[in-house]
Order: sequence, then C-alpha cells, then structure tokens
Amino acid sequence: MANELIVVGMDGSDRAHDALRFAVEEAHRRDCPIEVITTWREDSPDDTREKAEQIQEHVRTQILAGQDDLPTIAFEVVEGRPEEVLVSASARADILVLGAHGVQSIRRAALGSISEYVARLASCPVVVIPVGAYN
Repeated sequence: MANELIVVGMDGSDRAHDALRFAVEEAHRRDCPIEVITTWREDSPDDTREKAEQIQEHVRTQILAGQDDLPTIAFEVVEGRPEEVLVSASARADILVLGAHGVQSIRRAALGSISEYVARLASCPVVVIPVGAYN
C-alpha cells in the first residue's frame, strides 16, 4: 500500500533490534518503508548525539548487514525525550514498533516505561515486541 510507514524506536538494545526485525517483516507484508529513530538529549551526558549516531551505524553495519531485499529504511537522530519524540512520530506512522525491556523497578512503577507512555498517547497502533520473541 502506498504512503504507509512503520516507525521503529531504536535505543541500541537487543529488544530494539528485535523490534527492527519485526518491522522489516511487516514492511515486506505491507510493501512500505521504515523509519528508525534514535534520540539523544542535550541535558544528558549519557545520551549524546554521537552515541545516537553510533547506535544507528551499528544497526546499519551489523544488524542489517548482509540481508537481502530490505525495504527502504531511513535513519533519524532526533534531540528530545524518547517518549515525546516517538509520540510525535506516531502522527505520521501507520504502526510504531518498540522493544519491551521487561525491567521491573521503582522508577518504572512511578514514571511508567517508554513503551507504556507511547502506547497510551500514540496516534497509531503500537507494537511492543516482547523479550524472547526472536531468540
């Protein structure tokens, strides 16, 4: 179908790589492109633009390398809070794909995880790939 788009949140984790694998399969079914988004924050010494660019380069050269017949995949590095950037991107997506981290913590209980936040506020369906889906 024309004009469809799958957006993938990419933080460099194994779960995010699984989300991308799912998105590639789904893009083949839908015959549509994928947009991979990695965020960075100016106010975070751990989430720099350089780190976000390294994550995306790793995906291009290691995770996707050697795969034949890939759909069109665009890579975007965007400054901002990941949950806000992804909710914004959902406005132009047909589906948004994220990896579940399965982390239980006080912080998650108090603030909610990124996938829960995005699923509540996204403008499109959200697919959360569970831990172990691609083992």
